[in-house]
Amino acid sequence: MPRGGISRTLAAAACLVLALPAEALAGSTAREVAQALRSDPVYVAPTVRGLLSVPERGRLRLRIVRRDIGRIQIAVVPSGNAERAGGLDEFANAVDQAMPGRRGALLVTTGSAFHVITSHPVVNPTLAAVRTAVESNRGKGLDRQLVAAVDGISEVDPGASADPAAPSPGPNPGPGAAAPTGDDPLDDVGDSFRLGVLIVAAAIALPFLLGALGLVMVWRRRRAAAEEREQLTARDAGDELVAFGEEIRALDLDVDMPGVSQAARDEYERALGLYDRANRLLAGDDPSDVELYEARRSLEEGRARLAAARAALAPALPATPPAN
Repeated sequence: MPRGGISRTLAAAACLVLALPAEALAGSTAREVAQALRSDPVYVAPTVRGLLSVPERGRLRLRIVRRDIGRIQIAVVPSGNAERAGGLDEFANAVDQAMPGRRGALLVTTGSAFHVITSHPVVNPTLAAVRTAVESNRGKGLDRQLVAAVDGISEVDPGASADPAAPSPGPNPGPGAAAPTGDDPLDDVGDSFRLGVLIVAAAIALPFLLGALGLVMVWRRRRAAAEEREQLTARDAGDELVAFGEEIRALDLDVDMPGVSQAARDEYERALGLYDRANRLLAGDDPSDVELYEARRSLEEGRARLAAARAALAPALPATPPAN
C-alpha cells in the first residue's frame, strides 16, 4: 500500500478544531509546503508570519531537535488554503502525499485548527497529546501550544521501529515461463560429471577465494572504522548545533527588550539564519563531508555574529578620567 494511503487511514480521526477566529488568506500550495519541510521542520506561510515570530520559530526548531529530531514536522498555513483543499485534513493529507518516505508526525495548523498525520499506528495517543497541549495553553499564544505539542508528540512516538516497512518485491517468473518438472532423465546422467567438475574448480579457486576473503575482511574493518569516525563527527556537529541553539535562546529576551540597537537585532538575526542553515545541513540521517564542513562553518560564523550581538547589547562603560 502506498505510504500516503497508510497515513490517511491512520489519521482518519486526527483533526482537532478549536473555536478561534481564522483568516481566509491565500498562501502556499501543499507541494510548496512539503518542499519547505524537507529542509526545515518548521514552516510558516508568508501570509501568516505574524502567528509565529522569528524567535518563536527558532525556539520551536530547538525543541524538535532536542525532543524528537527528524520525526516531527510542523506547518502553519492560512485557513484559505484548507478551505480551497476541502478542509484542513485534506490539505494536510496532500502535504503528506508530497513527502514520500516521511516518518513520524506531521502537524498542520491554521492557528485555530489542528490536524495530525502519523506514519505509525499510535494515532489516538498522538491526537490526545496535541489536544492536551492546545487546550492547556489556550490563550497563551500559538508558540506555547506548539512547543507543548512537540513535547507531547515526542513522549508517545514509538520510534522508527513502528513505521511501516516498504514491501520487498520478490522475483516473478515471466509470462509463459515453464516450471521445472525434475523428470528429465538427462539430469541423472550428468549429475556425477557436474559434481566432479565442481570439485576440481573449487580446488583450483580455493586459494584465490581465501585471498579475496581476506581482502574483503580487511576492507570491511577499515570501512567500519571510517563509518564510526563519520558518525562521531556528525554527532559532534549535532551537539554543537544544540549548544549554539541554547546560546541563541539565552539571548532572545535581551534582543526583544525596548531600546535595543538595530545593530544588535541585525547580528542576532544573522546568527539565527546561520543556525537554520546548519540545522538544514545536518537534518539528514547521513550528512556528507561537504554538508558537515558547511554546517561547522555556519556554526563558527554564527557564534561570531552572536558575540557581535552581545557586544552591541552591552551598555557603554563610563570613561575613566586620566590620572593626575
